[in-house]
Amino acid sequence: MNMKKIACLVICTLMIVTVFPVVGFPIQKEEIKNLNNAQPHYKAPTPGYAPIPPSDTLIDVPTVREHPEKTAATMDDTVISMIEQVDVSIYLRYLDNLTALGPRPTGSSACVASAAYIYNQFESMGLAVRYHNWNSAGYSSANIEATINGTDESSDEIYIICAHYDTVSAGPGADDDTSGTVAVIMAALIMSQHQFKFNHTIKFVAFSGEEQGLLGSGVYAADAAAEGWDIAGVLNADMISYAITTNDGNNLIVFEDTDSEWLYTYTLDINTEYADYTHLTLHHGSYTWGSDHNSFWDEGYDALFYFEYTETPYYHTSGDTIAHINKTYAVKNIRLILATLAELSEVRFLSNPPAAPVLTGPTSGVINQAYTLSVVTTEPDGEDVYYFIEWGDSQADEWVGPYNSGVTAEITHQWDKKGTYTIMAKAKDIYGMESGWGTINVVMPTEYTFSFNVFLQHLFERFPHMFPILRHLIGY
Repeated sequence: MNMKKIACLVICTLMIVTVFPVVGFPIQKEEIKNLNNAQPHYKAPTPGYAPIPPSDTLIDVPTVREHPEKTAATMDDTVISMIEQVDVSIYLRYLDNLTALGPRPTGSSACVASAAYIYNQFESMGLAVRYHNWNSAGYSSANIEATINGTDESSDEIYIICAHYDTVSAGPGADDDTSGTVAVIMAALIMSQHQFKFNHTIKFVAFSGEEQGLLGSGVYAADAAAEGWDIAGVLNADMISYAITTNDGNNLIVFEDTDSEWLYTYTLDINTEYADYTHLTLHHGSYTWGSDHNSFWDEGYDALFYFEYTETPYYHTSGDTIAHINKTYAVKNIRLILATLAELSEVRFLSNPPAAPVLTGPTSGVINQAYTLSVVTTEPDGEDVYYFIEWGDSQADEWVGPYNSGVTAEITHQWDKKGTYTIMAKAKDIYGMESGWGTINVVMPTEYTFSFNVFLQHLFERFPHMFPILRHLIGY
């Protein structure tokens, strides 16, 4: 009897485990939100040589820091002009230069060489750059920080884009995390252009010691907190270039803690506004400790962690090379991060528009004969200019040039019908800043009628250097 009960119990148990899930009682994965859809919980890999913290230390506790007041993201032509510069060829150049140094474990000569390379790149952009030296857990190294100061004197807000440039000793870390380091360098390259100014300060930071347990970023964030920095948001890029399927390449995970929810919502809005340039779907990754963003969370700062949708199988191996990265996917991700950073820091054009052009030329003439119009303007910043000319007869010359500021351009046109024509011209500089309109009127008779004065006028216009004395005598 006892044996029969035991057998029955075993059979029932097997039915619960194997049959019920099939017929409608599945074991659910942990679910987290994606604002619109529930998604499975995503997990990011941990640093290579770092011990995993005890579970009771992974506590997501809201902080007391105030969030900046940010309006909803709207598409901005200035931001578009920036993200359009995120180019595959530039990405590959930086990626190749860094991975050519080989594995870059913290403390190695290759790590020191890569720090010098990043420093020199920042310096060549005209940025204020420094080494942030640190000592922690028996390691000594340096973070590299470049800064663009905000122009709003009433704001102390700082926004940071960061990544780690150290790797494990097994491989050159093309994805982990040269991909993120290149994102930081490219953002600095584009945002450092003189026509862009930002209301709030931006820092571009490359950390070492990440693979040993977020050492470099830990010291950096602690120093920032001790100095009272008002870091409003941190965008951490770590492993953003692996994708071998269309689905991989169209999705991106973003991790955040409770206090950084506003920042996740903000980058989600940016992705929606600039969808034609990112072509990404974002996934809410929730909390994870395993990258440099966590150092800022520990100090009460808001931060995001951008991470590829499918983790590379070459993670922390010799196979983490350029051969296994997807450059197009990386560019899409960098565009999103750059657009988010530009909007947060409130980018604006500094370039001034040219003055309205001055037009000179004949004020009368005959139809079916070409006339030359002179147009000139000055550009306050000394930049080259282009001209757009409407001839008053439904014809236009669209953005001819470029011409140097202050240099007269000559453009020819003819009219085929009688009438009074208002010629209009405007100028734009190389950054697209446009002037107002300059105008001049010209009258075209129906047919050519001989007039001695008109004859002399055309003669002098055609041969201005041949009759100087005659012109003086008759007052032309």
